[in-house]
Amino acid sequence: MKILFSNDKKIFNEHTDGIPYVSFDMLDRMGIPNLYSTRFVRWDEESGRGVEGLRTAIMKKDDMAEAAPVCRANRELLARQLGSTISMELATDQKHTNNVYVATRREDLGVAPVGPAALHRQFVDGIVTDIPDALLTAFGGDCPPVYIVDPVRKAMGLVHAGWKGTLAKIPQVAIAQMIVKLGCDPSDMYAAIGPGVCKDCYEMGDEVYDAFAEQWSREDADHLLSRYPAKDKDGREIPGGKYHLDLREANKMTLLRSGIPEDHIAVSNICTMCNVDTFYSYRGRRLENEQVAMLVNHWEK
Repeated sequence: MKILFSNDKKIFNEHTDGIPYVSFDMLDRMGIPNLYSTRFVRWDEESGRGVEGLRTAIMKKDDMAEAAPVCRANRELLARQLGSTISMELATDQKHTNNVYVATRREDLGVAPVGPAALHRQFVDGIVTDIPDALLTAFGGDCPPVYIVDPVRKAMGLVHAGWKGTLAKIPQVAIAQMIVKLGCDPSDMYAAIGPGVCKDCYEMGDEVYDAFAEQWSREDADHLLSRYPAKDKDGREIPGGKYHLDLREANKMTLLRSGIPEDHIAVSNICTMCNVDTFYSYRGRRLENEQVAMLVNHWEK
């Protein structure tokens, strides 16, 4: 695939057999099935291009009865590429909260063929579990997923970390739930911050700086948000420019402060907005659908 990486460090492995996706090299080496999809339904070797149109998420504009079976079928194909099935799925409901559901019963697994998510997964942006072979699923257009795994307790979590969830430290909430409910120790954990919008592309209003200054600290806000030159809708320079937020750094800081060792953290070098020909992007005005992130609680013997 033709993906623009922000540096040459090997973070991802690219897969073009079946439905194309990328996976974290760190998790692959640990034997943990994982993926982040693209906008492609397949890769055409002859032309060297992807065939667009993958649908995994039901969008607001969609007709539920038409879209649900299509999205479900595509997620099933992706799940099978990881050696799983969506009968084992635990899916988040992207509402930009820091709510994290703890799944410990096999009755939690699976989704209805048509209709909304199960009640316990509505308004939930993260899920943690220790159910063997459970398939964690999250969606996003520019908001990065954060994958969290504990190879000692055989537990894992997946969260959707847009700016509001990042502000509310949703990775920390997931880690706390894993500690309290699943007996995990953060020093044993590994985490990967998935593809999402980069700082250079992520323009924000002053209210976002104020929110980070209030809920984190002024020092953190100064570290995470920088002013870039900007113009208004009429093309006039905005005095002082506008803030840009570093979601990757913010989530990495939360992971570190939660006790995960720095050498256990992989940080994405893919920007979805810089790669709108490969990924769906809200900020890039190419959000025909969304990417799906998947993580399977399966460990190679």
